[in-house]
Amino acid sequence: MKVELEDGRTVDVVPLSEKIPATWLLKAINSVIGEYAFLNYDRKFTLKQENEWKENTLKGIRKGEQLYFAALHGKRIVGAGSARRMVGSRASGNVEIGIFVVKDFRKVGLGETLMRKTVAEAKKKLKPRNIFLRVAKPNKPARRLYEKVGFGEMARFPKWVKHGGKYHDVVWMVLK
Repeated sequence: MKVELEDGRTVDVVPLSEKIPATWLLKAINSVIGEYAFLNYDRKFTLKQENEWKENTLKGIRKGEQLYFAALHGKRIVGAGSARRMVGSRASGNVEIGIFVVKDFRKVGLGETLMRKTVAEAKKKLKPRNIFLRVAKPNKPARRLYEKVGFGEMARFPKWVKHGGKYHDVVWMVLK
C-alpha cells in the first residue's frame, strides 16, 4: 500500500517478509531506542537478536498469530505496526498492537496510517475479542493518536515503567 504523507513524502506499507533485511529492521528500532523514546525496550538490539526476532515473527505470521507491517521509504524502514495474539493463555482471544515511527517521519500522518492499517488487518485476520495496547502516561502524542483511532483507557498501572530516571504510570487502552 503506497501512502502519501502530509508533507508530500511517500512510503510503502508492506507486510514483513524474508525480503526485508534484518539490518533495515535493526537500524529502525535501534534509532527509536537510541532517542530514548517511550518504548518497552531500554537497550539496543544486536544483529543476531534482530535475526532471531525476525524469524520468530515470520513463524508467528505463518501460524496466523501475528501481523507486522513495515513502512518503507526507499531502502529505509521509517515505521512499523504489529499485532500479536496472546498465545498460550486464557487471554488468547485478545490481540496486543503497537507501532513505532522514526523521529523524522512523525507528525505527518504515518503513525495514524500504521495504527489504522494494523487495527483493520488484526480485525480481519486475527479476529480478536479485544484489541489493546499499553502506553506510558507521559507519552501524550501517542495517547492522543490512540484515542483518535478509537482506544480508551481500561486500566492504569501506577509507577510501572522507569524512564528518564523516574517511574511512570502505564495506561492500558482497549479499542472501543
